Amino acid sequence: MSSVLVANAIADSAKKIAAVLRTSGLNVGCVCTTGSQTIDFANRHYHGGVIVCSAKLTDMSALNLPEIIGPNYDFLFLLKSQQANVSETLSCASLILPVNRMDLISSVNMLLNLSDSSSLTIKKKLAEGNFDEKQVIGQAKNRIMARNHFTEAQAHRFIQKKSMDSGKKMIETAMIILDM
Repeated sequence: MSSVLVANAIADSAKKIAAVLRTSGLNVGCVCTTGSQTIDFANRHYHGGVIVCSAKLTDMSALNLPEIIGPNYDFLFLLKSQQANVSETLSCASLILPVNRMDLISSVNMLLNLSDSSSLTIKKKLAEGNFDEKQVIGQAKNRIMARNHFTEAQAHRFIQKKSMDSGKKMIETAMIILDM
């Protein structure tokens, strides 16, 4: 079962973020303030999920965590406005603080749904409807570019990589992003 981990150097901020996610029905498995706690939790809970993380933790820069933890967890970085340029170098989703509650919940749900292997309803919709594949993928790229501060190339690569990782077609991944 995928879970959400919140990692933030400021304990009160981490608890508030976790509370927002829990009230939306998400399973928050752990709240951490250090990189070592985050790594330890991820290593013990190999089933994967999403780590909602500030760029700096009390003991390290969190920007290195995706490489350390590996592919089981997706990252959603919460960046200060002066760190916005960092998002262009990340291969992970990011939101700029202050975060809109719905953008936070939507981004976490998107990442959890992308890692979920069951896409029967999407396959059914694809079989029933006529979708313009390029248009749907374009809309998905636009959504993650606007919400998660990806460049067009990063958005395309993100959809492509998530599709390959999950064994889904790009249009299926795009439809998950668009919550179709």
